[in-house]
Amino acid sequence: MSSTLHIFSKPKSYYTAFDINLVSEHDKVLLQQDACYDQSQFALNCPVQIYMLETCAIARAVTPIDSIQQVDDLSWVDLIAKCDKSITW
Repeated sequence: MSSTLHIFSKPKSYYTAFDINLVSEHDKVLLQQDACYDQSQFALNCPVQIYMLETCAIARAVTPIDSIQQVDDLSWVDLIAKCDKSITW
């Protein structure tokens, strides 16, 4: 089963054409840059684990909500390596 890392860098409202059904059960979602501000909207109805890049959260003074796992730069690289492909939206 293949997995995809979906990488978002802008608030969810920016992605008007994005359909959550494009995220399958084996995928993962990574929030970085300004997407960190909109974490609760990304978490709504998301069927998979969501990660937030620690450096982006710190730079924006954002604390991840309970359902979102914060990852450092090294863990982010591991996350990409473990997925079969990545899509930057």
